[in-house]
Amino acid sequence: MTEIKIEKKTPVWPKILFVLGLLFVAYAAWYFFFQNDKVEPLVTADETVLIDLHENNNLVAAYVTFINSDTNTMSLDHAFTSEAFTKLTDAVDAMATETGYDLKADITKAKQLADEITKDPEVTNHADKIRSAADVLSTSLKNMQQAKYPSLSAEADDVKSAASAIKPEILTLDQRDAVKSFFRKAADLLNKMN
Repeated sequence: MTEIKIEKKTPVWPKILFVLGLLFVAYAAWYFFFQNDKVEPLVTADETVLIDLHENNNLVAAYVTFINSDTNTMSLDHAFTSEAFTKLTDAVDAMATETGYDLKADITKAKQLADEITKDPEVTNHADKIRSAADVLSTSLKNMQQAKYPSLSAEADDVKSAASAIKPEILTLDQRDAVKSFFRKAADLLNKMN
C-alpha cells in the first residue's frame, strides 16, 4: 500500500493581517506627511504667527461690502471705478500693515493711477491706467499671498488673471465686466485674508 501524504493548508489569516498592517502603515505615512503640512504657521523671532492670519480689518470689510453691494453703474466720469480703486488700495494697504508686509511704493503708485482716471472723463486712456493700477495691486496681493497666506494661491492667481483680462486698448465702458470681475476677485481674496 502506498502512503498518501496529507499536507496541511497554511492558514490565510496571517497573510490578511500582514496586508492590513501594511495598509495601516501606508495610511499613517500619508496622513503625517501630507495632511499635517497644510497649516504650518511661520513663527518669527517675536513669536507672532505670520501665515494664514485673519485680521478682521475694517477697511478690508468696507471694500468687500462696497463690491458685494455693487449697484453703481460704471459711467463716463469713472466715479465708481475710482472709488473702488481707492477702497481697494486702502484695503490692501491695511492688510499689508496688519501683516507687516511693506507695499508702500505700490500703494502710492496705485492711488496715483486711481486719481488720474477721474481728472478728465473725455480721455481715452482710462483703461490703460485702470489696467496699470490693477496690475500693481494684483502683483502686490500675489506677493503678500505668497509670503503670508500660502493657502490662497488659487485666489491670488484669479486676481492676477482678472487684472490681465482688462485690455488697455479697449474703452473702459466697453469692458465693464472685466473691470468689475477684477474688483470681485480682489474682494474675494481680501475677504479670505481678513
